[in-house]
Amino acid sequence: MNTLLHASASLAIVLGLYLASGSGPPATSRRLLASAFLTIAALNLLTTLQFNVPAQPLLLLRPGLAVALPALLYLHVAVAGRPGQGLRPSDVLHIIGPCVAIALRQMPNMGGLLDVTIVLMNLFYLGLIGWVSRSTAGTMAHLGRKLTRLLDPWRRLVMLFLVTVIMIDLLIIYAYGIDGGVALSRWVFGLAGLLLTLGFTYLLLTGMHRRGPLAWVSSANRPYDPEADQLIERLESELLLGNMYLDPNLTLHRFARRVGLPMRDVSTAINECRNSNYNQWLNSFRIREAERILRAEPHRSMTDVMLASGFQNKSTFNAAFRAVNGGSPTEWRKKQPSDTGSAHSG
Repeated sequence: MNTLLHASASLAIVLGLYLASGSGPPATSRRLLASAFLTIAALNLLTTLQFNVPAQPLLLLRPGLAVALPALLYLHVAVAGRPGQGLRPSDVLHIIGPCVAIALRQMPNMGGLLDVTIVLMNLFYLGLIGWVSRSTAGTMAHLGRKLTRLLDPWRRLVMLFLVTVIMIDLLIIYAYGIDGGVALSRWVFGLAGLLLTLGFTYLLLTGMHRRGPLAWVSSANRPYDPEADQLIERLESELLLGNMYLDPNLTLHRFARRVGLPMRDVSTAINECRNSNYNQWLNSFRIREAERILRAEPHRSMTDVMLASGFQNKSTFNAAFRAVNGGSPTEWRKKQPSDTGSAHSG
């Protein structure tokens, strides 16, 4: 248990520093998320301390940090949706919850009430995040379309994380209420440490490659340029014109020549607005065409589908298809409804 909690705490610190050292919008929101990761690190370290040195005075802070975590995640989400991307005077009210939790920790015979309070605060902030996510949907033009698109799934992941935290808290409350609960609680904390270690490793590795749930961080390192949005719309219109994307020899150099732009401008627009390189962007259009053919002509050979959608070799086709849909073209076709008449007519 200790090893897993220490590992997840170390990864949380690295992620916190990674977020805090970034630049660009949404700066305040990003720093609040960095604070949330550092709070998770502190909670994990205090949890190991609780089992090894239960009389440690620092443990008085643990309930306050447990309530501060969902508050920080809520503020992270809420601030990103504000046009000014800043904190408001009323946000200071969120310090009340942690202060109440710390006060309850110091009172005798308040353990049960404290546990319930922590769960209720997590539920409260989960509801707030859901509400603010829904109320700000489509109103984040100040961040640009690319950043808004990347932040939307991240907010859902934050909500999923809080749901997991609530479930773990309930398991811990149950464990302490039965015989042998201390041993069971160690298993629960160990499981939490394992999940956090795996999750944080994934976030860190994908984030460093500008992919995955934290792709918005690297995207935010550049200021929003409305001209880039206009340029990508022009590029995609040109690509769709005459089904240019079906040309298997359409390299970046050839495409740039056809649209009359420097290769660097084309590549930068694709990277900034679609968070992908030229080949990934081009293949996404080809995969859409492959999906259309597979729906309309389910008995057509996979080689014919590959060639008709602009690919020249099977390995590239399969890799591109898997990157978009999470499975091979054959697997994807098997999952489609047998009645393809409506898809064909569409």
